[in-house]
Amino acid sequence: MTLELNIKPKTYDFYLMILTSAVLALIGLVCLYGIGYYTYTNETAPQWTQTQMYGDYIDSMNQLIYPFVVLLLVALGLCIPKRIVPRQSLLAAGTGILAVTFFIALITNIGISLAFLLAISIVVQAAVMVLTMLGRGGLTYEREGYFVRTGSSMLHLGTVIFVFDFVSMRSSELHIPVFWVATILITVGTVLSFYPGEVGSIARLLRSGGRSS
Repeated sequence: MTLELNIKPKTYDFYLMILTSAVLALIGLVCLYGIGYYTYTNETAPQWTQTQMYGDYIDSMNQLIYPFVVLLLVALGLCIPKRIVPRQSLLAAGTGILAVTFFIALITNIGISLAFLLAISIVVQAAVMVLTMLGRGGLTYEREGYFVRTGSSMLHLGTVIFVFDFVSMRSSELHIPVFWVATILITVGTVLSFYPGEVGSIARLLRSGGRSS
């Protein structure tokens, strides 16, 4: 198997890739800190989740991860101009959505504003994925090829759903199902993005086998 990356350095997409990777790494560190704090506190004070201490922990984690989630969604959103709308229109729409998000944070709380921003991002990324799989919308990508494009859109959607699950679904009964949806999207998207040639070969083999039967 060969892994081919066709993203030129010092281009718009290259810097977006670097920004997205850095923000994801920071979100990962925040998650590790949260898990570590939760585990340690649960061992030293088993009943802490029934006290105000747990509420303070949730609030502090939301405040800590808030700027990184906003940066991540901005970075993922900036990947859309070449796919659906002109860059100027996207920037204008993105600015409006961010303004509404911050307004919601002011009148309610950070958790609700994050849920709103993530929900909007899920809808947008889901639309991109559907259009990509249908081959419509005049979509173009930095790396061409149907499987690469489909994998990229699945990675974006899976990442946003994963963050949404971590931020907004922790106490929901749907937490685990949503987590597995995100995991499947990220896993399949990774395979399609990095091994499009092998996936294409398998698809052609299955197609030829179906015709011969």
